[in-house]
Amino acid sequence: MNRNITQNCSVKINRKLDADYRRYRWQIIVTTFMVYTVMYISRKSFSAVAPMLMSDLGMTAVQFGFASSVYYILYGVAKFSSGLAADRISPRLMLAPILIIISVISAGIGASNNVTMLLTMYCLMAVVQGCGFPPIAKALSQWYSKSERGGWYSIWNTSHNVGGALAPLIASGVIATTGDWRMAFYVPAIITAIQAILAAIFMKGSPESCGLPNVGEWKNDKKQLEINANSETNLSLWVMFKRYILTNPIIWLAVGGDLCIYIIRTVTNDWVVVYFVKELGWDLVKSNSLVSWFEIGGILGGLSSGFISDKLFQADRWKTILIYCLVLVAGMVGVVISINLSYFILSLCFFVIGVGIYAPQMLFALGIIEAAHSDGAGAATGLKGGITYIGAALAGAPIAIMQTSYGWSGVFTVLSVISFLLIAMTIAIIKIERTYKPHTD
Repeated sequence: MNRNITQNCSVKINRKLDADYRRYRWQIIVTTFMVYTVMYISRKSFSAVAPMLMSDLGMTAVQFGFASSVYYILYGVAKFSSGLAADRISPRLMLAPILIIISVISAGIGASNNVTMLLTMYCLMAVVQGCGFPPIAKALSQWYSKSERGGWYSIWNTSHNVGGALAPLIASGVIATTGDWRMAFYVPAIITAIQAILAAIFMKGSPESCGLPNVGEWKNDKKQLEINANSETNLSLWVMFKRYILTNPIIWLAVGGDLCIYIIRTVTNDWVVVYFVKELGWDLVKSNSLVSWFEIGGILGGLSSGFISDKLFQADRWKTILIYCLVLVAGMVGVVISINLSYFILSLCFFVIGVGIYAPQMLFALGIIEAAHSDGAGAATGLKGGITYIGAALAGAPIAIMQTSYGWSGVFTVLSVISFLLIAMTIAIIKIERTYKPHTD
């Protein structure tokens, strides 16, 4: 009889544990999704109202371009430094303060009366925005195990697209309603402040801090348990960073691959319209539609890649990346072939390029987290972000110089070389991962 009572108690405890885990996991995914969506709304408002800032405050196109380049650099530096902090501070304690500061800065941009103040606040926004992703990456690595993480990460990753789509709609809507461009910053400031409160309420620390077992144990995920077993405990931040991240060839190759992805993505976003309008004489609406098809393909690529890597490749991110890289190259070749033949086929090719860009971008971020120490998600993400945003900067002035000196054929040649390097580095990762073990001496 005592045995039956013990068994019944054990069953009730396990049911409660399962219920708590599921509830917290949904809180984490919804909260982090909303946090990053709101951060994107605040971040992209500047670009959405840039023409009005030029006419009202006298900001020049050169100043705007310079600010954009500085933004990428500051964002990358902040992402790296905050990544180290994220591995020692609970995501719950980081996200709400970050959102509050973003809210204040957004209001400050709206209150700016001259270009100097405006651009100073915009650069401050870059620093704080750069601190947002590492704690989110930490939370996703803590609450979802390796064999299922791709699917959950794919869902979360669409927050980029949702936020990027909402930002211009909100900005345009409030300006059309009020006639005041400043409201395009005040409204996101209010939204961000509300989200800060929600994050403080619903965000959680690690499962262990909530009295729950490690997610690998709860899911009985052999792949996650293997990561945990290979991650030494009681290491200092510097030793962990050096041993599992800084000297890890897989992470460096993945960062290099992601750098290539960022260059191709930014060139597509920033230069496609210029090329088709200036070189081929297309109108602005038709040229912009190609970028829209690119973004739509990106949503499909980001959503599908995580589930495919989980279900078809047993959570092998690198082999999945290689498949999507080949899709990317096929789309690029298709553009070259169809550029003067058919708008429909050309649009389809840009859709395919979007799939081939956003899928590896998502999987590189996830693979780098999983290649690091189990407690090093923030630092690994920070290192990746600090370097790969150089790719965004490289797609600006250097591409302009390349186009001026060697024409568009020179730009296309550079993109072809970058695509080759991307595939080569991905293949190298697949080979190295089979035998690589971190040095423990």
